[in-house]
Amino acid sequence: MLARANQAAHAALEMERPEEAARLYATALARARERDDPAAIADAGLGRATASLDAGQPQVALDVTREVSTELARRGLQAPPALLLAQATALYRLRRATEAHSIASTVTQRGAEDAEAAARAAFLVGLIAAERGDAAGLDAARAALAGAQPRTPAFRADLAELEARAALLRGDARVAAAQAATTAATRQEALDYRGLGRALVLQAEAARRLGDPARAADLLLRAGRGAAARGEASEARRWLGDARALAARAGARQVERQAQEAMTALGQR
Repeated sequence: MLARANQAAHAALEMERPEEAARLYATALARARERDDPAAIADAGLGRATASLDAGQPQVALDVTREVSTELARRGLQAPPALLLAQATALYRLRRATEAHSIASTVTQRGAEDAEAAARAAFLVGLIAAERGDAAGLDAARAALAGAQPRTPAFRADLAELEARAALLRGDARVAAAQAATTAATRQEALDYRGLGRALVLQAEAARRLGDPARAADLLLRAGRGAAARGEASEARRWLGDARALAARAGARQVERQAQEAMTALGQR
């Protein structure tokens, strides 16, 4: 029963049905607790948290990761790095960057247990550093990621995104634009649409600094529409609002109108 629940949940996640996957992983978690199997509890908890993040429910993901981590601690066991990474990711999406940074930093030190989780944690640390304008912290994260394994498409996209952010911090908009475009293509290929949205916003900022507000507005419109489709209302409103403002200044009337229409539709949901 536990194996079937996990398989069904994984299949739902692969078919981009995260709400269904979260429900199925909740069933798997209940079965794992019935079996009193800590490894299965950790796996099912991670699955439910991952599905909840994909469904745009970071608070649910945070609650699950904390509950499972506490449950493991009562048994004298450490939470797996991937579970802690999910917790850090949930905190980041809830705009609790300081807590996210602290947890992600601990995961980067556990590469011997889980190299992929450590690499993704290094990316999150770098992302937070970039948003803080912390060039030294960003450089350290880039160095950690450059030496990490495995070198998957997601890894290459993470590294390219950090390179783009570093270029923006040092004022090199042309390099930032090129690296952000590379990131966007890789995220799109990997079906990482949230990462694609971030890459489009990076391209928009580079275009704005290069004196092309019309292109920046179009990129922000695309990012905002994607966020709206994923149910990420806060990011969608911010990016669509920025697209509308930039388009108005650039005289890009069609983009201005489409951004306003998208904002109106978002408000009706």
